Amino acid sequence: MSMMFALRNFVCYAILKSQKGRKRTLLEIEENIQWHPAFCSAMELELREYKKYLRYEREHNLAKMPLKIDFLVIKKKADIMIENDIADFFLGSNIFEYKSPGDDVNAGTFFKAVAYACLYKAESGNVEEIRDTDVTISLVREQKPVKLLAQLSEKYEVSRKTDGIYRIHGMLFPMQIVVTKELNKDIHIWVTSLTRTLDRARAKKLLEICSGLEEDDDRQNADSVVNVSSEANIELFKNMIQEGDQMCEELKELLAPEIIEFKIRLAEQNEKLADNAARLADNAARLADNAAQLADKDEKLANKDAEIAMLKKKLADFGIEV
Repeated sequence: MSMMFALRNFVCYAILKSQKGRKRTLLEIEENIQWHPAFCSAMELELREYKKYLRYEREHNLAKMPLKIDFLVIKKKADIMIENDIADFFLGSNIFEYKSPGDDVNAGTFFKAVAYACLYKAESGNVEEIRDTDVTISLVREQKPVKLLAQLSEKYEVSRKTDGIYRIHGMLFPMQIVVTKELNKDIHIWVTSLTRTLDRARAKKLLEICSGLEEDDDRQNADSVVNVSSEANIELFKNMIQEGDQMCEELKELLAPEIIEFKIRLAEQNEKLADNAARLADNAARLADNAAQLADKDEKLANKDAEIAMLKKKLADFGIEV
C-alpha cells in the first residue's frame, strides 16, 4: 500500500496513547512533545528533493564541550543550487537553531547561534581567512521575534526575503530568521505543521501528502512530524478520526483496527460514565430517603416533647410536681 505505515502511530498518539490505569492529561502530553526531532525531520522533508546532495546531522557535537547544534545541513557539492526559500542561501555548512512554540528568541539566542558557528568553524581546522566562513545560521521559531529583529536592524541590514524569512546582512556569517507562522503553508507544509494551532484543512492536507511518500526515510521523517503535530493538536485529530472526516478509503482501511479500538474504548468509557451517573443518582435518592426519615423522627420527637410538656402541665394543675 502507498499509505505510509507511520500513520498507524498517529492514531495511537492522538487518541489511544495513555498510561496504564489512566489517560494522560493535556499538560502531561504538552510537556512530553518532542518538538526538536520533529523539526529536524520537517527540514529533511523540506529538502528531500536535494537529499543526495546534502548530509544531515542532528545535535552535532561541538568539540568536547556539552554543546550541540540542533540541526546541521552540509552540502556535498558546492555548486548545487537549492530552490527552496529557506535553503536558497545555503553555503557549505548550515546551522539551524530551533525554538519550540512558546520558547523565546532573543539576543541571547542570537549570540549563542553565532558562538556555535564560530566554534564549528574553529574546529574544522582549515580556516584560511576570517571572512571565508562557508557557514550560514538560521534561527527558526513560530512567532516573530519583533524585539530581536528591531535590535539587529540597529546594527545590520535586515531584509524580508519573503513571507516569514528575514535575512541579516553584513555579519561574519550569513544569517536568517525563519518565522514559521508567516511561511507559505502550502509550500512549507512540514515546518508549518509544527504548531499548536493546526486547523482541519491543513491537517487533512498533511495526511494526504504523507500518503504519497514512497521512500522509507521520508516516511520515517513524516512519522515524526505527524506524531508531534497530532499530540500538539490532539482534540483536532481525535475529532477527525471519530467523525470519519472524509478520510480516504485507504486511510480508513489502514486505520480500521485503531478506529474500532477507539470506538470500543469510547463505548466502554460512556458505559462507565452512565454507571457512575446511575450510582450517584441512587446515592442521592438514598440520602433523600435518609433525610426524610430523619425529618419524620424529628417531627415525632417534637410531638412527644409536646405531649410530655402537656402532661407535666396537667400534673402541675393537680399539684403534682414532676
